[in-house]
This record gives sequence, structure tokens and C-alpha cells, in this order.
Amino acid sequence: MTSDRDVGEELLKQAAAPPAGTPGGPKETVEKTIRRERRRVGIWAGATILLWLLTAAWCIANIWFYLVFFHPRLAHLLTETAVNREASSHWMRVLADYLLYANVVWPVLLTVAAIVTVLFILRSRRATLRQIQASLAEISAQIRVLSREG
Repeated sequence: MTSDRDVGEELLKQAAAPPAGTPGGPKETVEKTIRRERRRVGIWAGATILLWLLTAAWCIANIWFYLVFFHPRLAHLLTETAVNREASSHWMRVLADYLLYANVVWPVLLTVAAIVTVLFILRSRRATLRQIQASLAEISAQIRVLSREG
């Protein structure tokens, strides 16, 4: 696998061998490079979308779980007299643990989704620059072929 700097040189070397349009020529190399970069960017886009959907689902599930399970129990415990104090303290501990867990996972999910979003943007910019570089190498090869013929 070549580094970013060697892509242009590699394309220029390959462009010097066969003329444009023949199998293994610069046009095929450019198309292969573009396909590879699109696939990489697609993977990053999928990861970004998946993480943001997971983050949103966590938020919605958290709110739903709290409203359906904990809020009615909490309201009942607050209106209940001191008759069943042991059960009340148990549910208060469960609620405290749930809220702690929910509030620790949420920022982690947001941070990971934001980091993957930034990486996706950087990778897509790099892919765009590689595509431009590959296209310029193809144009350079075509100019060389035309100058040899003329």
C-alpha cells in the first residue's frame, strides 16, 4: 500500500508505460483509486451515522425508561407514608444508580460520535484531495501522450 505522497508519483510512473485508455493505464488506476476512496469514505459515513443513531436511541430509551418505570415509582414513594421505609430506600438506591449510569454513558456516546464525525470529515477531505491528485496525474499522462504524438 502506498502513502499519500507516493500516490501521485505512482500514477505518473504507471501513466508513462501504456497510453491512456488501455488496460492498466492511468485511467484505470484513477478509477481504482477513486473507488477505493469512496469505499473508505462510505465506511466512515456509515460509522458516523450508526453512532449518532445509537446516541439518539440511547437518549430516547433513557427518557422512556425513566418515564415508564422510575417516575411512577418515585411519585408513589413520595406520596407514601413512612410505613414501608425499607422498600422506599431500596428504590431510591436503584433510581440513583440508574441516573448515574445513564448520565455517564450519555456524554461518552456524544464524545465518540463527535470524534467519529470529525474523522469522517477529515477522511472525506483527504479522499477528495486524492481524487484531484489522481485526475491531475491522468491529465498529465494524456498531455504527455499528446505531446509525443505531435
